[in-house]
Amino acid sequence: MSGMIRLIILALLIPVGLSGCSCSDQSNSADGEGAQQVLRRGNGAEPQTLDPARADDFHSFHILADVYEGLIASAADGSLIPGVAEDWDISDDGRTMRFTLREDARWSNGDAVVAGDFVRAIRRVVDPATGAPYGTLLEPIENFGAVRSGGAENSELGVQAIDERTLEIRLDQPTGHFMSILAMAVAYPIHSSVTADTLGDPDTFVGNGAYVLVARQTLGSIRLRRNEFYWDAENVSIPEIEFLPIEDETSEMNMYLAGELDITYTIPPASFGTLRQTISDEVRVAPRLAFYYMAFDLTQPPLDNPALRRALSMAADRRQLVEVIGRGEPPAYGFVPTGVANHVAAPYEWQSLSDDDRIARAREAYAQAGYSDENPLTLKLTYDAGSIHETIAVAVSGMWQDALGVEIELDKREFRWMLDIRDQRDEWDIMRFAWLGDYNDPMTFLEIFRSDSPQNLSRYANNDFDELLDQALVELDSARRLELLTEAEQLVLSGYPVAPMYYFVSKHLVSPNVGGFEDNSLDRHPSRFLTLDARD
Repeated sequence: MSGMIRLIILALLIPVGLSGCSCSDQSNSADGEGAQQVLRRGNGAEPQTLDPARADDFHSFHILADVYEGLIASAADGSLIPGVAEDWDISDDGRTMRFTLREDARWSNGDAVVAGDFVRAIRRVVDPATGAPYGTLLEPIENFGAVRSGGAENSELGVQAIDERTLEIRLDQPTGHFMSILAMAVAYPIHSSVTADTLGDPDTFVGNGAYVLVARQTLGSIRLRRNEFYWDAENVSIPEIEFLPIEDETSEMNMYLAGELDITYTIPPASFGTLRQTISDEVRVAPRLAFYYMAFDLTQPPLDNPALRRALSMAADRRQLVEVIGRGEPPAYGFVPTGVANHVAAPYEWQSLSDDDRIARAREAYAQAGYSDENPLTLKLTYDAGSIHETIAVAVSGMWQDALGVEIELDKREFRWMLDIRDQRDEWDIMRFAWLGDYNDPMTFLEIFRSDSPQNLSRYANNDFDELLDQALVELDSARRLELLTEAEQLVLSGYPVAPMYYFVSKHLVSPNVGGFEDNSLDRHPSRFLTLDARD
């Protein structure tokens, strides 16, 4: 896009309230003869951590996927491909996996990546002292429960280095989606020299991914440089990557239009239509396996009352909400997005009611919970900075007030501080959140409601639900597994621990100078597959 066209677009968008951002003080060094190419990516917010075991947010995962590599990796289109493992064998009963590591797999300091590096990392994740929020994803591994509870030593976990290049993982039961988990941060290896205190420190960083961490500013830029020891380094095109944690979506768009970003994290709702009309080739929208929801605190009054949670969920007009957002998101009446493999929808039974009937039933539930115009309810809705979250919080709180008379206190926080108060139950009543599918299966959306899941924000607890997931986890008959998962979704929906609002679509501005960016339902775009041409 020429500079003149960018100026015209900026002029068109001025009325929506543009603001500047000085997140980076460096110009794109792809310009100029002999200069170093740098791909600049918007990252939405600062990563909570660069410790693979403790990461549980997309802002961290973006960066970790560039600086580490698991046994399995994600391709440009989101499909699974060999990573550090060049080959593997799975036993006939599906319980024993043997991985052969690449002979040329290297850490960024030149050391060989060996099977023991995976053993060390997986044992660390399972160790309860680590506090790994995604640790339960490794539950299929033999003796996971005993080790996690302290009833067995870490050495008894079903992961073993047969020799330096052979890793064996034994499962309690066959698990169809386990290979997808091995591509995630929770299964990345850790170098023997690294400690919890040095993870994420550029001065001591050792990774095995296509890039290595070289600089990090607090609340600012994170710089990566191509890892010369990476086994496929000759096919990694871009020398440097810069991730910028820009929470304000309009500022991020400004930087993109000014030529200071190559890929944005998202697109501001108010500008979406104009951008799609003016630079449609640079607007990338695709269905995504994720849903946006309002989590209710079930641990204390008043939201421990299921009738109240049902009233609030029914009073939220999802169809109106997605029209306000205006970026193609479909309304959500369940937890598992349309298009997830091996899934039959189990939506709310009131989904097809007219608006009048839906509101009438919401008011009945509100009265059943003990509230009325004479005895109104006041709740705090906590959400993070960003125009989309502000828009949604204002819209939904207005719906609750108009339909039920609920008074809502809006509590805006920076993303990392919002994460910090998740377990401080006196700090919030309702919290906006989202869940991004880790693999293409209903289990990734239902497991977050397990009673012992660290991702269970509402603290929903139902033994019958847990048992259904346990049965589905080991069920080999695909039809029966589908029945179990559908029944589990119906059960958790009936408890109203959260109010799903909409299913995601990924939304990025991608420079025409960037190649290799492929839309995919998991919205994963490893930098190793991207290319960058000099700007016009």
